[in-house]
Amino acid sequence: MEIKLNEENANEAVVELLRNGLDLFNNRKMDKAFEIFDSAIRMDPNCAEAHVVKGEALMGMFELEEAEECIRTYLMLNPGSSRAYMDLMDIYCEFGDFNNSLIYCNKLLETDGEDAFLFKRKAYFLSWLDEFDEALEFYDKAIALKPDFYDAVCDKAHMFAEYGYHQESLETYEEGIKLLPEKGEAYMGAAFAYERLGDKKKALEFLKKAQNLEPEDEIYKSHYEIMRYAEY
Repeated sequence: MEIKLNEENANEAVVELLRNGLDLFNNRKMDKAFEIFDSAIRMDPNCAEAHVVKGEALMGMFELEEAEECIRTYLMLNPGSSRAYMDLMDIYCEFGDFNNSLIYCNKLLETDGEDAFLFKRKAYFLSWLDEFDEALEFYDKAIALKPDFYDAVCDKAHMFAEYGYHQESLETYEEGIKLLPEKGEAYMGAAFAYERLGDKKKALEFLKKAQNLEPEDEIYKSHYEIMRYAEY
């Protein structure tokens, strides 16, 4: 993730430390970077920006428990921050805590109720919470706001598949293929739908198409080989 440094309300010396720390972090000098982030926090423990920069750096390293602590401190110092809500939503998603992810997604939607990306995220969390009908509603809202939202279409198709609606999954993946015929993801999803509907020939055809479109992606190749030699 890209870490943005907001210099407006921070001590100039702290900002300089954070800038240097981010340069080190982006150059993979992690230990030195975190030493500097900690120095910035010691210099001004009430500088919200120091906590969020360290927290997002920790998120980038999947040190999620410590990242959560940093982001919560940032939120305490900067109440109502959309940035904190977004970070916490992502952290809890990584934890698999979709109830809490949904809480912070809803907080974001309170300030921006017409965001297709947030509708897609909410649908995803709801699908994991076994709220199929509501999840479908929010996928449809996301796609209505952004008709070319390929990722939302593919996620919706994947949800259909997870719930056993393979014909609906196939039809939705086909919508994704129409949106971006040069991408392999929807072809692979359609291939799995065809397989579950009993049409192995069509499934292999679509997996081969995905492989040809993105030959550098080993996932398509491996799935094609597995399906090709699978016994039914």
